[in-house]
Amino acid sequence: MKQDIQAMQLFVDSMVGIPKFSYPAKKDAPRPANEFCHIQLLEEYAVGLPVKTWFSEDATSTTYRVRAMSRLRFRLGIVETEGIASTKIMHGWTSEAMKGLMISTGYGFCKCEPISIEDAKLEQFWEARQGFSVELYVERVYTETIDFIETLIVTGEYEFAGLDSILMVIEVNYN
Repeated sequence: MKQDIQAMQLFVDSMVGIPKFSYPAKKDAPRPANEFCHIQLLEEYAVGLPVKTWFSEDATSTTYRVRAMSRLRFRLGIVETEGIASTKIMHGWTSEAMKGLMISTGYGFCKCEPISIEDAKLEQFWEARQGFSVELYVERVYTETIDFIETLIVTGEYEFAGLDSILMVIEVNYN
């Protein structure tokens, strides 16, 4: 999602200390002139079960708030000459400044690993010299509205062991 990439850009730019150091990865996009980092969201995994809680109710429906945890996996490619930005990205996730940023944005750090096998994939966006696989946690929150049943008609023949058949018609109408 776009907001996830924007959050990662905020994290990378803050760790490196260079505004607009990172960019979303786009195939065949023009290459930035100086050192830079490209960011791609690769995968999102559901973690655990969603939690549904009552939110509101009106005359015709009930609305629930659903909260679900997700683990996001990003690929970062850093094109640089000195290697300082790569070092800051590899080791900067647990700094106090990053902890504050993560609390304010709602993301949590899981892990950062260097990648080498994926370098061929990184090169299709721009020439990558150093790559990282970064995983973050985030809470997804959305609402679900369920309409009330306004009319219900149950008909049929019900048989009980040892008794005769019972014909039933049950009608529920909230109008």
